[in-house]
Amino acid sequence: MRKLVSAGVALGFGIALSVPAAAAAAGGTTIVVNPGQSIQAAVNQAQPGDTVLVKPGVYHQAVQIRTDGITLRGSGDFLGGTVIEPPASPPRNLCSNPNVFGPTGVCILAKKVNQKTGAVITPVYNDTVTGLYVKGFSSNGVFGYGTYGLTVQRVVAVDDGFYGISRFESTKTLFANDTAIGNNEAGFYVGDSPNAATVVRDNVAKGNALGIFIRHARGVTVMNNRATGNCQGVLVLDDGQPGGAGNAVIQRNSVFRNNKSCPANEEAPPLQGGGILLVGATQTKVTNNSVKGNMGAQFNSGGIVVVSAAPFHGSDPQFDTISHNTAFRDKPADLRWDGSGSNINFVANQCATSVPAGLCP
Repeated sequence: MRKLVSAGVALGFGIALSVPAAAAAAGGTTIVVNPGQSIQAAVNQAQPGDTVLVKPGVYHQAVQIRTDGITLRGSGDFLGGTVIEPPASPPRNLCSNPNVFGPTGVCILAKKVNQKTGAVITPVYNDTVTGLYVKGFSSNGVFGYGTYGLTVQRVVAVDDGFYGISRFESTKTLFANDTAIGNNEAGFYVGDSPNAATVVRDNVAKGNALGIFIRHARGVTVMNNRATGNCQGVLVLDDGQPGGAGNAVIQRNSVFRNNKSCPANEEAPPLQGGGILLVGATQTKVTNNSVKGNMGAQFNSGGIVVVSAAPFHGSDPQFDTISHNTAFRDKPADLRWDGSGSNINFVANQCATSVPAGLCP
């Protein structure tokens, strides 16, 4: 459960190159990028309201966006569409700096950041990333920092070193119809946002360490997603930072067989067999989910699990409601609560086993 380094170094150098063939479009200009051309040059040229349309092909490039209201649109989130893979040498900019965020496929970064603390001074507004297949970056696939109104839709992020599709210090984000596979940290991440106002919906998280991960964030809706084959399907974590984590709605998700094994690291114990896990979450609703076949013998194991965040320097859970879920064939139990906190309510769940006994009707 690694955190990224705060932005604490000077900004890097942008590279501006000429881009051919800009075609007019309603509400803005469409700048077309063909194989062999620079996506970054097109993004640098784009103005608010413009679309950068990247034609099918494999692009060994990394892209940084710091302009309001532009759309980076690929030609399909599959191997025959627009594929973005790491360049031979990362660009010299803040997004790819190994001491800050690390090599990243598509980075949407605030226009102004405090270089000592990482605090966002001027966000970047209303950008959209869509129709891309992003693969194999040593840090992140698609990464937002200091964004407002970011949309990431119909993007596939595969085999990235940290996060597949993520956003930090941001508000009003939409992750929709995306797929994250085989990422070493989380497939989808929402973090460091007391007012996240974020929706994560209709996505697939498969074979990551954590499928969908909410940490130090409030106001997140996670709905209609499928999480399978991860070490943990869905996680809400209070890691001790001020404000905690919670005010989340986890609704109508399918969370099946998240039985991948993740060894312990410097920030987390070993993980395996976790469906939906609330660690110190407060004022969170887990409702109408289908949870099945999540099996393990670790602290996170089981179908729907509610525990204290004291081991992570966080708080006990409070005012959480787990209701109208269907949970079966999870081990050690379909529903688990360690007894910590207060006002934890299990209501009308369909399940077979619980710890303590009596949580299933």
